[in-house]
Amino acid sequence: MNPRALMLAAFGLASLAGPVAAESLYKCEGPGGAVSIQSSPCPAGSTQVWKRDATPEPGPSVEELAARAALAEAEARRAAEEARAAEQARLAEVERREQLARQREAEARGERPPTKSACTQAHDFSDAALAKEFLRLTETQKADLRAWVVAQCADVYDS
Repeated sequence: MNPRALMLAAFGLASLAGPVAAESLYKCEGPGGAVSIQSSPCPAGSTQVWKRDATPEPGPSVEELAARAALAEAEARRAAEEARAAEQARLAEVERREQLARQREAEARGERPPTKSACTQAHDFSDAALAKEFLRLTETQKADLRAWVVAQCADVYDS
C-alpha cells in the first residue's frame, strides 16, 4: 500500500472515532458484602470503595499509523530478502551434495575426477571472498587479492 493511501485511510479512521467522554468506574460494596464494579455512582445504601478514571487512551495519530505501516513494509522486505538468501543457500548446498555424489561415483568407477587449475581455484576463492561483505576488505586488501590471483594464473598465461 502506498504511503498516501495509508495516510488517507488512517485519517478516515481517526475522524470516525470522534471525541470520547471521560468515564469513571466505581467499586461498590452493598449490604451483605456484595461487591460490584459499575460505570455509575454507587446506589444509596452501598459504600463506594474506590473510583477510577476509565477514560480510554486516544488512538494512534495518522503519523503513527503511517510509521507503523512503513515499519511493517520494511520488515516484510527484510523477511523476503532473508527467505531469498536462505533459498539460495539451500540450493547451493543441494548442488554441493550432488557434485560430491558425482565425484564419489566417478571415483568408485575408477575415474579420476576433473580438477580445477590453480588459476581457476584462485579466481573462485577471490570471487567468494569479495562476495562476503562482512569481511569489509580494504582497497589495499582487494589489490593484494587481485595480485595473488594474477600470480596464480601467471604460468597459465605464459604457456
